[in-house]
Amino acid sequence: MRLPNSMAIAISSSVLTGAVAFAPCATLPAGAAAGTAERVIADDGCCGLHGGRSSGRNVNRNRHRGRVVAGVRNGNSNISDAQQLCEDEDTAATNAPLATSPAPPGDPTAAAMQAYLADLAANGFTGSVLALRRGQVLARFAAGEADEENHIPLRTDTIFRLASVTKQFTAMLVLKLQSCGVRLDDPVCPYLIPRFIAACPNAWLPITIRQTVTHTSGIPDIQGLPGFFDLLSQPTTTQQIIQRFINLPLDFPPGTSWKYTNSGFILAGAIIETVTRKPYGAALHDEIAGPLNLRHTGYSRGNPPPGYAKGYFTVGSPAPPTNGSEAFSATGIYSNTDDIARWDRSFGAYLVAPPAIVRQAFTAQAACPPAGCLNLPSSAYAFGWIIDRLDGHRLFYHPGLLQGYAASNMYLPDDDIEVVVLSNVEATNSNGIARHLATIALES
Repeated sequence: MRLPNSMAIAISSSVLTGAVAFAPCATLPAGAAAGTAERVIADDGCCGLHGGRSSGRNVNRNRHRGRVVAGVRNGNSNISDAQQLCEDEDTAATNAPLATSPAPPGDPTAAAMQAYLADLAANGFTGSVLALRRGQVLARFAAGEADEENHIPLRTDTIFRLASVTKQFTAMLVLKLQSCGVRLDDPVCPYLIPRFIAACPNAWLPITIRQTVTHTSGIPDIQGLPGFFDLLSQPTTTQQIIQRFINLPLDFPPGTSWKYTNSGFILAGAIIETVTRKPYGAALHDEIAGPLNLRHTGYSRGNPPPGYAKGYFTVGSPAPPTNGSEAFSATGIYSNTDDIARWDRSFGAYLVAPPAIVRQAFTAQAACPPAGCLNLPSSAYAFGWIIDRLDGHRLFYHPGLLQGYAASNMYLPDDDIEVVVLSNVEATNSNGIARHLATIALES
C-alpha cells in the first residue's frame, strides 16, 4: 500500500513499561538471546497451531492486568497462561457453522445493495463483491474484466491479489506461534540470525515480534524506497528484501510511535518461516487455508494460479505483473471473495484459533494518528486489523492497494456482517464501497 511518508504519531515512552510475562508451551529466557529460535523449534516443528481445539483445562483469565502499548490499554496484550491458548474444545464445536444461504426473495437490504452495485458497474466499477449478514448472502456481484486484452469477464469466484489484506493472515500466523513458545515481546533478531541476516543492527536490538505486525517497530517502509515499484515484477529472496532496509535509520525508537510499514511484516514472514520450519506459503496453507477450507487462498513466490485477475492502474492501463517473492508476507497473498468472507466468519466460530487468540487479534495495540490509520476512519490498530465504529457498531477492517489491485475486508463481529471488495483496478475506492455496503447492511 502506498502511503504518505509523514504518517506517524508520537507516543509517550512512559506508557511502554511493564511488559507482562507470557507462560509459553516451552520455557524461554526473558531476553530471548541468540539461539532462542532454535530452542523454540527444537522438537518436530511447531506445536498445535491448527484452529481452536484445546486441553479443556480451566485457567485464571485475570492473572495479569495487561499493559499499555502505544497509548492503548491492552488487557489481552499477552496470553497470561499457556493453557489459555487452548480453551475447551466444546467452545468451537458449539459456535455457528460457516454455511451461507441466499437472502429471501424481495429482501430490501439485498435489493438496495444490488441497485448500488449495478450503478457502480454502470460507471465503470471492475471487481468482485460479497456481503453477508448472519450467514445470508446479501450481495454476490462481479463486473468488468479479469483480462481486458483477451476480454475475459470477472466472475464472483475470480482470484485477486489481496495486497495489504495479506497482513491479517500474517499477523494471525504470528499470534499462533505463541503455542510454540514464541513470545510477542521477544526481540526479532534471534529469529532472523543466521538465515536471514548475518548480524543484528544496533537499532534493531529493541525491536520485538509484536512491533513487526503492529507498525510500531520504527523501521522505514520498504515501499517508500526509490525504485521499489520497479522491482515488484522481479524475482527476489527474503534475504535480499531485508538487505534493502536493514541499515536505514529508524523513523522513531521502537514502540514509541505508529507508522505504517510493510518492512515489519516482511520480518514477520521470516520469523514464521524460522519457527515453523516451513516456507511462508506452506505455513499459510497448513495453519489457516487448509484447516478453514480456503481453497482459493494461498501464496506463490511467482504468480497466482492461472485465471487470476490481471492488474490495472485504471481501466485500460495495465500494471506490470507483481512477483510474489517481492510482495511476500506483507502484500503477497491471493484469494477470492468467498474465501475472505469465510476467513472472517471463522473468527466468530473460533475455527481459526482458540478464543484467547481471536480476542487478542482484535485487541488494540497502537492508537491511530489524529487523521486515522492510513488517513481512514479509525481509532486504533490491532494485529493486522484497523479498529473503528460504524454507526456505533464495532468494525474491524483492512484495505489493500498495490500495483494494479485494490481490496477491502470489513468485519462487524457483533452483527455477523462481512463485506469483501476485491478489484483489479488500483484506482478503485474499495474501502469506500465496502463501507457503504456495510452501512446498508446495518440500516435495514
